[in-house]
Amino acid sequence: NPDPDPDPDPDPDPTPTPSGNIYRTGWAELPIEAENSDYYYAHHMTDLTMKGNRARNYTVCYSAKHHCPVWVAAPRHSAYEGSTNRTDAYQQDPQIPSNIQYYSKSTGGGCNKGHMLGSAERTASSTTNKQVFYYTNIAPQYSSTFNTGGGAWNILEDHIDELVCRDTTYVVIGTYFEKYTDKYGNTAYPKKIEFGDRSDVSCPTMFYYAVLRTKSGNSGKSVLNCSSSELKCVAFVRCHECEKGTKVQSKDLISIEELERLTGHTFFANVKNAPKSTYNASEWL
Repeated sequence: NPDPDPDPDPDPDPTPTPSGNIYRTGWAELPIEAENSDYYYAHHMTDLTMKGNRARNYTVCYSAKHHCPVWVAAPRHSAYEGSTNRTDAYQQDPQIPSNIQYYSKSTGGGCNKGHMLGSAERTASSTTNKQVFYYTNIAPQYSSTFNTGGGAWNILEDHIDELVCRDTTYVVIGTYFEKYTDKYGNTAYPKKIEFGDRSDVSCPTMFYYAVLRTKSGNSGKSVLNCSSSELKCVAFVRCHECEKGTKVQSKDLISIEELERLTGHTFFANVKNAPKSTYNASEWL
């Protein structure tokens, strides 16, 4: 494949092949987790080459208890986008035990199939696109209000697209399963639904995007080598009961540290200067 490297920083650091505890490698986007027997991990590599290295697609943390992704971590960059059509290649993830995944692409519980990492974000090759249709990258999302035209999640996804810069942008797209009330006053409660030919799938109460990038967006530098003043990061949170048509605003923002306290995950741990305790809303809206 040709090197899809038109911009300053599509990830200049070498891309090692993770082994063992894959979430403890040096990739900028990867969270660090406490040992948890409920969690299964997989990483997927593309057939693309960047800076002479095989490019990663995404890493997933998947819950055996909830039968749902916990988070999906990935780099965002124009080098991952091309002219490949949506493959709709729904299938089980070959790296995660099949018995804890969905059995089919069927829906239920008032939900449709919500991609964590979206199909439109991975169109540089057919292989790259097929991987985002693994069930481990799919969560149930309400089809009438959340994952639909003008839905609360789709509006957020469009907003995130506008934040992707010429430097690599690092994202973690995650789920939450406890009772959750947002700053709009919406509350979602834990429940099990039928989905993917299972009757025991947890319906997430909240979805979030944790985002890290350079402030300039065109530095040509790895975030691993940037000072705190050169970086910005924030979390966008959306209750699953968020009303259709809700525009992205300051009520959707929390600091990465606040998201860590809520979820128990440690985000951007490999980026020592990530300013996780603070954010400037005007830089994100």
